[in-house]
Amino acid sequence: MEKMLHNSAFRINTPRVVHQTIDGETIIIDFDNGAYFSIAGVGAVIWEQIAQNASVNDIVHALTQRYAGDHSDIETEVERFLSELQCEALIAPLDRAPSAPRRATPAMPDPNLASLPAFQAPSLHKYTDMQDLLLLDPIHEVDEQGWPIRKDATSG
Repeated sequence: MEKMLHNSAFRINTPRVVHQTIDGETIIIDFDNGAYFSIAGVGAVIWEQIAQNASVNDIVHALTQRYAGDHSDIETEVERFLSELQCEALIAPLDRAPSAPRRATPAMPDPNLASLPAFQAPSLHKYTDMQDLLLLDPIHEVDEQGWPIRKDATSG
């Protein structure tokens, strides 16, 4: 795996991808291929950071503030997870010039806890059991104006 630049950042690959986080679990749907994904725990925290256009450095920093673990292990797992998300086309590089690192605001753990929870490697769960159904959705047959305006059959 090629080492990521620490100031590189990613964006959620919209409009291809939609997502919703409920009770700490993020569900992601890829409308181009009909697959859907689930991430929870650390993965959902990383997804939130991506939604804020945080850099790799910012994400690693946020996680080291929120979880107990070796900095280099956290960094390695963040890079692996970002690569996996990028391979699935769920995220894309953010088109911006590198800037000074911005520290994303991490969600802080409960101050009543005596110690930080242990870092656990994020995992992406992919499901393809509803691909045919999701690809039948009329949203795939619309023009640039969006649903409910259907594409003209002659426009291609």
